[in-house]
Amino acid sequence: MTWLAALTFVLFLGAMVDVGFGMRRLRRLDAQPPRHDGDWPSVSVVIPARNEELHLAEALQSVLALDYPRIDVLVVDDRSTDATPRILADLSRRHPRLRTLSVTDLPAGWMGKNHALALGSGRTTGDLLLFTDADVVLAPDALRRAVAILEADALDHLAVAPRIVARSFPLRCMVATFGLYFTLFARPWRVAVAGTRESIGIGAFNLVRRRTYDAIGTHARVRMAPDDDLQLGRAIKHDGHRQALALSGGLVQVEWYASVRELVAGLMKNAFAGLDYRVSAVAGAVIALLTINVWPFVALGVVSGLAWWLNLSVTLAAVALFVLHTRMYGARGEEVVLYPLATLLFCWILVRAAWMALWTGGIEWRGRHYPLAEIRAARASATPPA
Repeated sequence: MTWLAALTFVLFLGAMVDVGFGMRRLRRLDAQPPRHDGDWPSVSVVIPARNEELHLAEALQSVLALDYPRIDVLVVDDRSTDATPRILADLSRRHPRLRTLSVTDLPAGWMGKNHALALGSGRTTGDLLLFTDADVVLAPDALRRAVAILEADALDHLAVAPRIVARSFPLRCMVATFGLYFTLFARPWRVAVAGTRESIGIGAFNLVRRRTYDAIGTHARVRMAPDDDLQLGRAIKHDGHRQALALSGGLVQVEWYASVRELVAGLMKNAFAGLDYRVSAVAGAVIALLTINVWPFVALGVVSGLAWWLNLSVTLAAVALFVLHTRMYGARGEEVVLYPLATLLFCWILVRAAWMALWTGGIEWRGRHYPLAEIRAARASATPPA
């Protein structure tokens, strides 16, 4: 297997160059001077909320503390059954610029979050729309800096990658591993290049010009997408609009999941979607992940001679790439110690997500079953071949 180790080593060296130079080309929110003058476009912040009692108050208070000069905030309560409505009522009394909208029914052919975002955007008038989640915490000048980047770069859509808060070490390892694979898959530094296939969307912070949002067909275009943020970005890029990704530098934060168990359950919804519901793509991804990211570590205990030294080189290159990427997002890189195990768990998630979707004929999300046939049909119509 000497040839496999040599090929894998070359792949890792290429990935290190690609990621190292590519990530440095991305804008950073914390490096963008926040403008304090000029003619600012109005911004409408639209936030869907369903059973978000745990983080809602902190997240909304951060949004209401934004120092942006022309802003309105609308929270769409999507049939919550916990304390979310009470929290919203209390905050509305104390913050007059906060508006709320309650959804009581979900129309056929829609997923709940997508319907809430479409409904909410239609009840606002801002020149720009900021779609964010009910657990995202923003620094006071985060929006001002983001709009400055959008205007300076003449973008139609700016997505901002948040800093993810993970309270346990195993969870940090999983988040870091998933983040690396997402970067290698999405190659976000190519998003801003016209004519490339790469696109981006981040549910924590999607800032879109209203004219662009209306032109692509609003969230109605991605009404059955569980990965609505990615698909919205895909539609924007597909239709020829300009988009880019910026790193938040900690100015946008979210506790993505509270535990590894919650992360696994959450990724079950999107893992198969991320590969366009193609079994062949799942098989290819799992084989590649095991061959490139797990086998070299195992090989150190079962091979010898030149193959051992080559696999040692591969593992060192893998560790270097992991640490490089993780530190670019503000972490220390120590999460690499569970990298192979996290990769195995990620492979299991991909396989199980595909199996469950095919076995049950759909996906389960927020207590509802969505048929796979409807999801696939809606996705095909959202971004038809060019």
